[in-house]
Amino acid sequence: MSITGNLKTMELAELMQWLSQSKKTGTMIIDNGTVKKQIHFQKGRIVSSASTDPKEHLGHFLVGHGFINENELSNAIQMQEKTGMLLGKILVTIGAISEDDLNRLLRLKAEESLYDIFSWAEGEFRFLDQQLPERTFIPMDLEVTGLVLEGARRMDEWQRIREVIPSAAALPVAIVDSLNDSGLTPGEAKILELVDDQHTIEEITLETHASEFLVCRVIFEQVLKKKIKVIKPRWGAPPEAKPPLAEGVDAHSLAEAAERHLDRDNYEQALRHLRAARSLEPDSKEIQKTVEAGETRLRDALEKEGVSLKSVPQLSTNLQELTASKISPQEGFMLTRINGTYDIESIVKISPIPQLDALLVFWRLLREGHIKLG
Repeated sequence: MSITGNLKTMELAELMQWLSQSKKTGTMIIDNGTVKKQIHFQKGRIVSSASTDPKEHLGHFLVGHGFINENELSNAIQMQEKTGMLLGKILVTIGAISEDDLNRLLRLKAEESLYDIFSWAEGEFRFLDQQLPERTFIPMDLEVTGLVLEGARRMDEWQRIREVIPSAAALPVAIVDSLNDSGLTPGEAKILELVDDQHTIEEITLETHASEFLVCRVIFEQVLKKKIKVIKPRWGAPPEAKPPLAEGVDAHSLAEAAERHLDRDNYEQALRHLRAARSLEPDSKEIQKTVEAGETRLRDALEKEGVSLKSVPQLSTNLQELTASKISPQEGFMLTRINGTYDIESIVKISPIPQLDALLVFWRLLREGHIKLG
């Protein structure tokens, strides 16, 4: 039996509890148009999960929690490509992390990924009865009731945090000489190191590879201790949210709209419509084929403009000019990783940004004259 719906009409907690009480075995897929997550159930208990969000992949999660740095991640990825070994096993082998810490963080990563879904306002879901992956990617055994209770607690905590930190564009400012605290984890200490009157919440999130919830929670705790205050973003009011896609639009209409945007070189709008089409009809082979063709066409268009994975970016403006420019946090992240020798592919691999989104960031930087590509 397959179950489908939207989180707007059926709450995640209610859905999870039903699957648990019914002792269901199968895979729940939830897609909000940007991120897709899978939750695998065995007789009503959660046994593994997966996510398309790069920040929730093991390497970035370990960077975000301060266990490895970007150089170690880059080296481990290169070894993985050569040997085919699991990334976690490589990191243990080279001594970057202990096996006990790895197992603990694998479970924590899975739990954090699931808690994140409770913050989604909407998302298409479908349950595939009796369908499980051939192997369990992150072995665990979670009882659903405890997960739901913690998810509800997280939502209450998020509401309190949002009263102080209304958006990722907010700017935390230290009002004491030092934020050092012996009780901080390495990841929390790294977050507070970036509270320098310059980095917004979004920029700290990107720089540390951490989740927005973790960054906001750490900042919020320091606000309560009267060590940090949160002020408006440096460029004034936060940018307006992208207008929602019209309700009632079907996947075919969205795919056609994406084609029109591609015709006009509106690449970001095209990608947004393609993802919306995929999330509306995830089981349609026709739609998936259309979306894949659209993404290929987008990659080809970017490559014709010089933005390919093998392109080597170089700065074409100096630091003073960049500081005076209004660049996005994602653009700032990419700019600070450019050294004249790394190609785009190498930079994207250590970036907590999906590959196609990252290519669009480089395209914007090229168009704005901040970089040149060789």
